[in-house]
Amino acid sequence: MAPCNSFASLDPSKPYLFPGRHGLGHIHKSSADRILRKALERVGIEGASTHSFRRTALTRMSDAGVPLRHIQSISGHRTLDALERYLGVSEHHKESAIATLDF
Repeated sequence: MAPCNSFASLDPSKPYLFPGRHGLGHIHKSSADRILRKALERVGIEGASTHSFRRTALTRMSDAGVPLRHIQSISGHRTLDALERYLGVSEHHKESAIATLDF
């Protein structure tokens, strides 16, 4: 999947990607989650949330070989242990790990 270049066209003078009502501050996390859930519901996707998108993004960074310390800095996790509990393990990586065993 090609990286999204939409961020390049954003107005750098505006401090928030998702501004709150009347342009004051940013939207609250629960508002972002509610907006996303409603949008996904309209297109028939269930069970997704802002949290699952965040978890998926961090897991994909890990799968791509981004060092855990860098992901920790991006995600704001205080410890590597907390980050590692947060990351998913893909079926591909499980299969690759098992394939290294020589029987």
